Amino acid sequence: MRAFLPVFPFLLGAVSLLARAEERHLGPHVHGQASVNVSVDQHAMDVEVRLPGHDAVGFEHPPGSAQERDAVAKATATLKAAAWLVPPQGAGCTLASATVSPHGFGGAAEPGGHADFDAAYRYTCLKPARLDHLEVRLATAFPAVRKVVVNLITADGSDQKVLDGSSSGVDLPQ
Repeated sequence: MRAFLPVFPFLLGAVSLLARAEERHLGPHVHGQASVNVSVDQHAMDVEVRLPGHDAVGFEHPPGSAQERDAVAKATATLKAAAWLVPPQGAGCTLASATVSPHGFGGAAEPGGHADFDAAYRYTCLKPARLDHLEVRLATAFPAVRKVVVNLITADGSDQKVLDGSSSGVDLPQ
């Protein structure tokens, strides 16, 4: 898991523990399944995503054609735009930063032949009290994703939600 700049190291640690527990149970790389970690503290919301390369672009090797390079670029742009994550409008959240790292699509394949997209986002929310839910539309953006495991940490607690392809709403601990 790639770390993002946390508001509180405790929150990052808790999210990391939840994610690692999920990885031990399901394995670190499961086709058809993405993981999303959300940490909210005051006016900041940090989000991490891990998406198997196969689910994003249909392959897990360095691109060998212009079409495959375009697929990696399109998936990177889709993740970077972050339109797949929709906070409630009343919370006044804006995307402050987004970083997307495609792994395993470079000159050499990753060990085990896997490729992933990791993304980290920082949002600022003007009215965090209204940040009570999120729409996580990763399965809409990447139709090969059949399941999204969402780990949530707020000052009020933690939770884990598992979304199938037909659901996208997640309530934050209040």
